[in-house]
Amino acid sequence: MSYAEAPHVVTWEITRACQLHCRHCRASAIRHRNPEELRFEESLSVLDDLVQGFHRPPILVLTGGDPLERPDLDDLIRAAVERRLVTAVAPSVTPRLSEAVVARWADIGVHAVSLSLDGVDAATHDGFRGVRGTFDRTLQMAAAVRDAGLSLQINSSVARQTVPQLQAMARLVDDLGVASWEIFFVIPTGRARVLDALDAAGIEEALAWLADYRPSRPFRITAVGAPQWVRVRHQRTPAASLPPAAAREARGFAFIDHRGEVYPSGYLPVTAGNVRERPLSQIYRESVLFTSLRDPAQLDDACGACAYAEICGGSRARAYAMTGNLYAADPGCVRVGWPTEGMSPASGLHG
Repeated sequence: MSYAEAPHVVTWEITRACQLHCRHCRASAIRHRNPEELRFEESLSVLDDLVQGFHRPPILVLTGGDPLERPDLDDLIRAAVERRLVTAVAPSVTPRLSEAVVARWADIGVHAVSLSLDGVDAATHDGFRGVRGTFDRTLQMAAAVRDAGLSLQINSSVARQTVPQLQAMARLVDDLGVASWEIFFVIPTGRARVLDALDAAGIEEALAWLADYRPSRPFRITAVGAPQWVRVRHQRTPAASLPPAAAREARGFAFIDHRGEVYPSGYLPVTAGNVRERPLSQIYRESVLFTSLRDPAQLDDACGACAYAEICGGSRARAYAMTGNLYAADPGCVRVGWPTEGMSPASGLHG
């Protein structure tokens, strides 16, 4: 699938306000809404462009911060659904999220809800999220999403603190009846520190286990922040043809922040423009930043020379966070041979 003309997914941070204090928050979320947020009328123009500016409208994910901090959230959802956009919501699990809210979203026409779950017990998850009781409440809300007939996605952050529970987390996710499990490999940006992130060997070990586990499950499993996921899957079954490139930074994916700045990823804080000045569709197709990130010839060192450059390309967000160079080899890939001193130990993955 070619992503040069249209993204598969657009994630929109409609507010940065959130009452959680997650230790790895890529947004460094704030307690109160920023007065520079896109206004509702401006947001309608963005939605119109998503429909009219692309030959294939993308899936829209409304996120934050916590999208429930915006009092016009339901109106935004309704406007997106009326434009026939496949719409998902990624709320924070706070007192604002309830069974009644989930049921209302189902009535409006939301397709999916994604919830974050970073551990198999309250000590791990609540410690990661910064608020006690979040783990138990997340399990309750997962049940509410299923009961409302909505597609449930669980997002799990894989960091030094959580990777020992990865296999147990897989069993919990399976029990929750999810449609999709997205594993976010922590990148040292926002509140996340270098020592929170796995080294290349730890990422490789976790991806290899996930690649072996994936075929046995009925739900979608994918990795964020580790595009070498496609390489690892192919290497586990080398007789198979190369898998298609997954949506990743600037290539099948775009991120809009609360002020309208457009980024290749929420984890890559380099802006390509602002939707207040130029439609997202033009920024995605024409900006120097997005077009260069879609060109494997721009990649340096090991990533540029890799046989998987076209379908992987390495994490540009991790390369930028750790080297300051958007096009450097991905320090999270074992094929790069990046020194691991100063990063976390290998994963210690176990059941």
